[in-house]
Amino acid sequence: MYDDLLHDILDRGAITPRLTAVRLGEKALSYGELAGRIDEYDNVCSLHGLSHNSAFYAALMNCVPTLNDIESIEDRMRVIGEVEAWLGRRLGDSHGTRSHLRAVS
Repeated sequence: MYDDLLHDILDRGAITPRLTAVRLGEKALSYGELAGRIDEYDNVCSLHGLSHNSAFYAALMNCVPTLNDIESIEDRMRVIGEVEAWLGRRLGDSHGTRSHLRAVS
């Protein structure tokens, strides 16, 4: 599940690095920026025995620091879930895609 999503993000980061992956409020996050951070965090996570999923979440929190401003953990996880659904929308229902989702705010 996450491997497909991460692979898609990394591929898009290599092919179309300036393409906007997701927009959160005023922050537009490109595939290149997200893929680069995932790659950096993946190296660190691997050294410490953490999963590729950890690299995705760490990269997302690093690229969009305003996520840390969401006080409620439940609300923060909901927004992260919406970002994940948006990024995985092309990969099928296994990523919890929502056909009505246009952007994450």
